[in-house]
Amino acid sequence: MLFDILENLEWYLSLYPSLERVIGILDRSLPYQDEPGQYQVDGISYEVLSYPGGSDSMIKRADHTQLHCILEGEELFSLEEHEQPSVVIMATEGRFIILREGESYKNSMQMANDRSVKKVIFSL
Repeated sequence: MLFDILENLEWYLSLYPSLERVIGILDRSLPYQDEPGQYQVDGISYEVLSYPGGSDSMIKRADHTQLHCILEGEELFSLEEHEQPSVVIMATEGRFIILREGESYKNSMQMANDRSVKKVIFSL
């Protein structure tokens, strides 16, 4: 798992060359304007999600390398190992998380703030 701010996304181009197209999509604000659903732009697949914050989720497994970016709101996000959290972070607007294929995670965990969340998940 990699966690950083969007301003630093270019630093990771050598690890993930497809980030160049992701940066172009974000620069055009497409996911910010998109309704929830699945999209394909410039050869990059992404899904825009919107849900109430604090709606506890089940453990999920990344079936490919993914970039999660919070567009609105915030959520607790955890990397899971053996069904236990190994790293827990507060994912907020302007931050991103990259998960490698096979990593397990939970998101939208219960918090005091129940503000809605809008996020985009890019397939890298």
